[in-house]
Amino acid sequence: MSARTQLNININPDLLKNLKKVALEDNRRLVDLINEILTNYVNETFIDQTKNRRILDELDEVKNRISVLENLKK
Repeated sequence: MSARTQLNININPDLLKNLKKVALEDNRRLVDLINEILTNYVNETFIDQTKNRRILDELDEVKNRISVLENLKK
């Protein structure tokens, strides 16, 4: 079993009700569902940030190439 840390949060009662419903329908513990949701969110955020960084790096490269071409015209 992995180490655990408790986190107490306040959430909308309807959200909690819906989360419990999903967990029950999937025959899962609520804590497992919440952990999966949070893990997926963090992983997707990291992937999005990595993609955005790569796009910004590519744009910087294009900017540098344009700058070199403009300097060649002078």
